[in-house]
Amino acid sequence: MADLLRSGFTMLNIACPECNNPIFRTKDNEKFCPSCNRKVLFVDKKSYNNKTKTNENVSRLSHISERNIDNNIIDSLEEILNAKIKWVAEKLQNETQLELIEKYTQILSNLYDLIIKLSSKSGQE
Repeated sequence: MADLLRSGFTMLNIACPECNNPIFRTKDNEKFCPSCNRKVLFVDKKSYNNKTKTNENVSRLSHISERNIDNNIIDSLEEILNAKIKWVAEKLQNETQLELIEKYTQILSNLYDLIIKLSSKSGQE
């Protein structure tokens, strides 16, 4: 890590979500973890909230076409969502950064809401 600092890289006060080692910024303003040897992307709250609002709008518009969804498709989606919930819950269990904990809980809440919506749709048919 000292070699990176001598080479002009900047150590940030943010830890890698996978290995909890410090994140470095390159001269090109790219962020990466030297331990994992991969780029790290950051999502600011503003763009994350805009994306969430967009997803809600798409969900409302697609309500009309949801009536035609087959129960098998709904079951597959529920299985996928349950797998994602387990995956995010495992990530959340080991997380120590408050910002990431907040993001993970928001994701879990959104996934849970989707499962409830899908369950109610399959019950109506």
